[in-house]
Amino acid sequence: MLANFFGKSNPVNFIVIFFIFLGFFFIHSSISTPSAIFNFSFVLDLLLMLTFFLVFFFFFNFILSKNKLTLYNSYGFLIFVLLFGFFPGSMSSRHELLLNILVLVYLRRVYSLRSGKDLYKKIFDSGFWLGILFLVAPKTVLFGILLFLSIWLFQKINLRTLLITFLGFLAPVLCYVAYCFWFNQTEEFIALFLWYANYNFDLFTDSSIFIPSIVLGTLLMISILVKTPKVVSISGNYRNYWVLILFNLFIAFTVLLIQNTLNESQLLLLFFPISIILTNWLESIQKPFLKNIFIAAFLIAPIILFTI
Repeated sequence: MLANFFGKSNPVNFIVIFFIFLGFFFIHSSISTPSAIFNFSFVLDLLLMLTFFLVFFFFFNFILSKNKLTLYNSYGFLIFVLLFGFFPGSMSSRHELLLNILVLVYLRRVYSLRSGKDLYKKIFDSGFWLGILFLVAPKTVLFGILLFLSIWLFQKINLRTLLITFLGFLAPVLCYVAYCFWFNQTEEFIALFLWYANYNFDLFTDSSIFIPSIVLGTLLMISILVKTPKVVSISGNYRNYWVLILFNLFIAFTVLLIQNTLNESQLLLLFFPISIILTNWLESIQKPFLKNIFIAAFLIAPIILFTI
């Protein structure tokens, strides 16, 4: 029943899934916020966050549908939203939400390189958004590896594509350099290159983070081990996309590892690749009974985690 309902992609599915997210969002907001500060300003802040989440969901679904990273169903969006139930703290930070919107804007161009239409424009745009990401969160520049990998998998790496990529990247960076020199704030620009990390993983000692991390980590390993041999035997864009999404997960995890401080809201960076990998595994399950069990368990798990 659940597999049949979410196995379709129509407005009703997306409305139901969004209402599931609203439940997570408002329960988390009510639990994490003292009743004393529930006022008009707080309500406006919630509405603003919901608007950002709508934009976030739009780009997520746009990338999936435009590049056919999953089949024509709602599984990807459902798993993406249910991850917020596993890690409710990921809904807390406006800064991390905006950063991840920028990451999705960048990934939208990276994954679109499959098509040769407006190729150089797409490469320049990818480099440009990578430059924006570097200015906002310097360590996300590691996602540049994904851009070069996409060019290599779908197109051809040559002097022109490399030059266009770097020109796109330098466009916003040089503007920021000029700003810093003009207002004598060169220390701020230099600080973008001062990377350090304390490698403090105390976040995962909390049972509310550790338990869902183990569950999702196990499911991810199963998904990768089951799907990869099948995908490798298939030539074409699907195999290339699978390679990209695996690297996407690896790079996102690496970016988290080298953060100065790690908190639950930063785990949002993993939601995109995790949801796509799990969806591809779910789609490969042939028996509807097993699909229903997987979806039901995924729906019930966040409720249990919220109550313990």
